[in-house]
Amino acid sequence: MIEIALLATTVVSKFLVPLFTKGKDEFTDDLAKTGGKAAADGLVKTAQELWRRITGRFSKDNEKSAATLFETDPEDMQKVMTKVLQQRLEDDADFRKQIQDLVDTPVAGTSQTSWQLMGEYVGAVDARNATISGNASVSGLVVNPARPSAPANPKDGEAGS
Repeated sequence: MIEIALLATTVVSKFLVPLFTKGKDEFTDDLAKTGGKAAADGLVKTAQELWRRITGRFSKDNEKSAATLFETDPEDMQKVMTKVLQQRLEDDADFRKQIQDLVDTPVAGTSQTSWQLMGEYVGAVDARNATISGNASVSGLVVNPARPSAPANPKDGEAGS
């Protein structure tokens, strides 16, 4: 499970902002260029479902206001919406699980989750047990690598000594 702040940021900036700034059709077309039509359709459906769940769960006046303002000006309201969503995710474990499950759901027509496919935009990849092939590249930062133990005598590991 990804951290709550990262989940809120990802949902707002990588799913909802493009959905509202580009519109459904342009967002689908942009995603189809890199992930294929089936993946694009799946990601856009995920974005729409995320928005439906978010607005359905927002009950406080400030949440409703943030959602209304976000729809009309998503880029300027991105930080506010992220903060409001993060607070709701922290306060409501059931809602957090619903949103996390949507982000982790495999996209139709692929074996990838929305989170993994959005990696091009997200900048974080969890590729445990992944097979990466084709014309793909993955970059990352190894924070705590598992290192093989060094031989007791450095000369033991050298060939042809």
